[in-house]
Order: sequence, then structure tokens, then C-alpha cells
Amino acid sequence: MSASQQPANLADMVRDRAKTRGNALAYEFEGRQTSFAEFDIKTNRVANALIALGVKPGERIAYLGKNSDIYFELLMGAMKANVVMAPVNWRLAGPEIAFIVADCRAPVLFVGPEFVTQVRNIKAQLPDVRTIITTEGGAQEWRDFTAWRDAASSEDPKAPISPKDIAIQLYTSGTTGKPKGVIQTYGMAFFNAVHAMLAT
Repeated sequence: MSASQQPANLADMVRDRAKTRGNALAYEFEGRQTSFAEFDIKTNRVANALIALGVKPGERIAYLGKNSDIYFELLMGAMKANVVMAPVNWRLAGPEIAFIVADCRAPVLFVGPEFVTQVRNIKAQLPDVRTIITTEGGAQEWRDFTAWRDAASSEDPKAPISPKDIAIQLYTSGTTGKPKGVIQTYGMAFFNAVHAMLAT
């Protein structure tokens, strides 16, 4: 990307910040500090690890966990693979969580430590889930996020992304019925606004 080019999407924004701000602090969470360059590498690894699991462009991955730095690694790593993140509201009950994960047909589910027992209880209701990964351990039968991520290549997979591709799939609360998936494409106004804000 030349100096005159603007990042075309949020995945490109991560790449751009790694080049322009490198060792500057991108964020800190619970004592874990990550630079822009480190974030770029971590999200490359997430993207390649998802590809290695056989997740195809446009497929969903589900995340059940509280806010953390790992959430953003997954979100941007998924974008670099043109995979769609489907966050699950952790305040929901087991049946609602199972419905959302099944509805988006996620082959991979990422689980925070607080929800390991809950996922064990609903696992039989998740027919499409091939792989469960715990973000911070807590389940010997499932893979650990850090080990899974760090086993993958740090090279940028450079998956093509178009404005019509889906960036994220969010779910309504389902207060008047079943939760409904709401998609946001890279070309929608929300992402254009985020892009413009981060570009300043």
C-alpha cells in the first residue's frame, strides 16, 4: 500500500497501522500490552489458523465470551481470512446461545473461561461445531487459543475482500421471538464511518 492509498477496509487498517505506528502501543488489557506490529502478526496467525481449520471465506465463527483483547484478535483475524465473526451475547441462556451458534452454522466456537460449563451442557445441540477453542483455558478436552494461534504462520494470507462481503453478523436480543442475525458488510455506512474515524 503506497503512502497515497487509504486502507480499503478494517483488515487493511490493521496492516497500515503496523507499518506506520509499528512499536507504538495499540492496547493494553489486564496487563497484556500489544503493539500495532504485534497485533498485525497475531491477527495474521488467527487468519491462517482459521484457514487451516478449513473455515471458508464467508463462513461464520462464533464467540461466546466477555470483552477482551482476544476478541479483537479474533475479529480482525477473521476479517483477514474473509471469515465472519458472530459474537454471542454472554448474558443469554443456554438454549438461546445454542440457537444462535446453530443458526449461523459456525464450524468453530470460541469460549471464554466463564462459559466452559455452559457450553459443555449445550454441546449436543451444536451439530455444525467441529472445533471448540477456549480463549483462556479451562477445558482440557478443547484446544487453547494461544497455542492454536501461535502454531500458525505469521504471514499475511491476503484474502481478497470486497465491499459486498460480510464483515460481522450480530444477533438481536430475541425478546419477541428467536434472535435474528443482522449482517454488516464492509461497504455499509457503519464500517465506512469507523474507517473514516480511524483514518484521521
